[in-house]
Amino acid sequence: MDNVRYMESSREDYAGETTGESGDARERAGKTAVNIPVAQPADSQKSLLPKKEGEEDLLLIRYRKPFVFEDETFTELDLHGLEDLRGRDLTAIEKAFNKTGVSSFLPENTTTYAKIVATKVTGLPAEYFEDLPVGEVEKIKHAVVGFFYKDE
Repeated sequence: MDNVRYMESSREDYAGETTGESGDARERAGKTAVNIPVAQPADSQKSLLPKKEGEEDLLLIRYRKPFVFEDETFTELDLHGLEDLRGRDLTAIEKAFNKTGVSSFLPENTTTYAKIVATKVTGLPAEYFEDLPVGEVEKIKHAVVGFFYKDE
């Protein structure tokens, strides 16, 4: 193990545009540049999960019957806010989940996790999701899990 040598590097070592160094200069310094292509979304594409023709919108949950919460009637729940989540949001969601005391090897598959995510992306209070009929909560859970595991 004594023969192993580690070289300190920084983010700029891998992105020549930001350092001002050319690839040749980095190679002379003993550093190898790595070009990682990044897919750019098409301008016309507004959603990460576009609705295909003849396919229902999986992020719009339609309730079987109207749901009344705090004197307001709801017939659907829009979960398109999932598309705007960032890494810091997932960290906050995981912290909130851990505080619930629920234990799971796959927390993102639990109803509790789905309700926390739905609270985050809709701005509705947690009590809203606690009072929903179980069938509607399951629809929300399936939409959240489906979004996280979507492989398209």
